[in-house]
Amino acid sequence: MLFPLKREDPFAPPAAYKAREDGAPLRVRLAYGGDAWLVTGHRTARAVLSDGVTFSSDPTCPGYPAFPLFSKRPVPGHFLAMDAPDHTRLRRTVAAHFTAAQVRARGAAMTAAAAGVVDAMREAGSPGDLVASVSVPLSGLSTSEILGTPLEDLDFFLDRTRDLQRHDVTQAQRAVAAGRLNRYLEKLLLKKKRDPGDDLLSDLAASVPDDGAEPTEDGLTLKEAVGVANLLVIAGQETSAGLLSLTVLSLLRDPAQGDLVRSDPERWAEPAVTEALRYWTLVQHGAARVATRGTELAGQRIRAGDAIIVHLASANRDPAVFAEPDTFDITRETRTHLAFGHGAHHCLGSAVSQAQVQRAVVELFGRLPALRLAGDPRAGLEFLEDMLVYGLRVLPVAW
Repeated sequence: MLFPLKREDPFAPPAAYKAREDGAPLRVRLAYGGDAWLVTGHRTARAVLSDGVTFSSDPTCPGYPAFPLFSKRPVPGHFLAMDAPDHTRLRRTVAAHFTAAQVRARGAAMTAAAAGVVDAMREAGSPGDLVASVSVPLSGLSTSEILGTPLEDLDFFLDRTRDLQRHDVTQAQRAVAAGRLNRYLEKLLLKKKRDPGDDLLSDLAASVPDDGAEPTEDGLTLKEAVGVANLLVIAGQETSAGLLSLTVLSLLRDPAQGDLVRSDPERWAEPAVTEALRYWTLVQHGAARVATRGTELAGQRIRAGDAIIVHLASANRDPAVFAEPDTFDITRETRTHLAFGHGAHHCLGSAVSQAQVQRAVVELFGRLPALRLAGDPRAGLEFLEDMLVYGLRVLPVAW
């Protein structure tokens, strides 16, 4: 079987990847070269993601799968593609900005930002495009507030992040986009080192020693700081925008689910967003690993050097864990979903992203109770099938 396959239905992962009853991985031929084990069962996926010793996230390891957008060369600061202790050290430098306490502290700002973009869309008049009017600008506001990036440069970040996540761009095009983004971030970090603010990039800049000196044990090189900033910009922008668009689409496609949220937005926004994460699973192709030693997964023998791909979307539709998994149901228990991964590499910004999207759902369904899809729901939808993070290009709505 080939991986990745194109979706037959934009509302579901490829049917061929459906989780087996025994949870055993599937053998697949990678479109980018080589073979791999494809993990589709929920319990097996959790086992792989929670074991950072047997399964490595380092793409420089022999046998690591040829995977979209991953470099075989080490990228300073990109801790998502690292194992402990480097992963632990780099993640720790920014973790304080994504704690539950920080999310609570930003609550009023998140509400104000969501209310502002919803009001702007309403003032522009019905119909409108929810992606362009609400999802993208709100994600940009959130990223700017946390990282400290200038809001006026949002279009620059959008263009660069989408160039870096598209599957059809060449390596040369991706290198140009990465170079432009990294040069921008380096200049911004050096500026914040001279004139710091109350933001994540200022803290990163403060950890970089002056005049090319060696960093302390808890410090970073300038290249590492740029890499961490690069990773957070790319991950934050598209994830929040895609999650909001897809959550609203799901609620507007199903009148019963939408009415439930309208009846009490404060109560139902959180379960709606959590179910959207399970149902859509934004990271399209999942998580790549390589076995560092021989082991067994659901009865299948795995050898050292075998490539592993954890298909998060299929794991989140495993009928052994989620009843009627192809149904969007905000009343179900979905907290065990794997949309943000699991274990040491669980998405650092997941709580912030979810909280911001929840506030947007509250504002949308509270301020615009007549919100509905405009025109033919399927004809007017454009999904980001060519991107690492799933979402919508356009979502026509009226109210």
